Amino acid sequence: MIHKERVLKALNHEQPDRVPFFYWDVPEFGVKLMKHLGFQNRDELLEYLDVDFRWVEPDYVGKNLIGDDGLTKTDIWGVGYSRVKNGDFEYWEATNFPLEGLTEPTALDDFEWPTTNLFDFESLPNKIEKYKDYAVMTAPGYSSPGLFRIIQRLLGREAFLDVMLYHPKFFDALVNKVRTFYLDFIQKFFDNANGGVDFIRIADDFGSQSGLAISNDIWEQYCKPTIDAFTSVPKSQGVKFYMHSCGGVRKLLPEFISLGADVLDPIQTRADGMEPNGLKEDFGNYITFSGALDEELLLRQGTPQQVKDGVKQLLDSMAPKGGFILGPSHKLKVETPVENVVAMYEAAKEWKY
Repeated sequence: MIHKERVLKALNHEQPDRVPFFYWDVPEFGVKLMKHLGFQNRDELLEYLDVDFRWVEPDYVGKNLIGDDGLTKTDIWGVGYSRVKNGDFEYWEATNFPLEGLTEPTALDDFEWPTTNLFDFESLPNKIEKYKDYAVMTAPGYSSPGLFRIIQRLLGREAFLDVMLYHPKFFDALVNKVRTFYLDFIQKFFDNANGGVDFIRIADDFGSQSGLAISNDIWEQYCKPTIDAFTSVPKSQGVKFYMHSCGGVRKLLPEFISLGADVLDPIQTRADGMEPNGLKEDFGNYITFSGALDEELLLRQGTPQQVKDGVKQLLDSMAPKGGFILGPSHKLKVETPVENVVAMYEAAKEWKY
């Protein structure tokens, strides 16, 4: 069974030859794992782990976003990042929020908004052809549309809620700017995909450790119509909808399902209401779950044997009758022991229905 068939069979709530695998990390961990295993590129790593998904994105053809010193960078939205060291680890951290302190809608007219001219969408067909045997997904980052996660970075996380509640005209205008960019991006992406992309990944974080981070009114006013708009073109072409949200989003499961979500990722098991068995029992007939292997304690702090035991326990409860894809419950952090990640996929390969 090829990778694509395995994933789609699981989505159809049937048992494939083995449970499908997903992989998600911070770039620094990927570099560490490749070095540990002696690989030169990400494709070699994913092939070794037997991961069933591949990501595609159009080539970026805009100006250079990395500073000359290699210690700073800017994304397409103008958000600035700095290279930060914490003990033995090093990573990018957002340090400059270009719309911080602004509240007047007219201020957005002078901002340099990204356009789809920054990308070469004609580069997609060759990438898609390369991965034709895999479940192909829009890549995390700018190819996975989002709304609040973009606005939080533009405003700064601490100012986000204040602006949304007390400056609604400005916030509405900001939402429309982000939404307009992504509607154009999605249209061009799928115009050039020629039916070769299996999933559009919509990525926003609506939950915290203690439950939902948004009110029902905010969901109805901003989030729900935006997700519906983002998925309209892909769904009309038969593309599956892969919903990403961290945190305790159990109460939004009926909403995700009503919007046509085929998969929910990453099942952050330590968040309120996200216990895997309960999700499987209550919603397992309606949506596929992806992730769910505890990244916070088990993968970061456990032993390889504890990881293998955890994989078996998770698959025993979640994998039967399909509807499950194994992966970490959050991005693999740079401090995660590489031996534990290898143990996760080894144990999953050994597990049988």
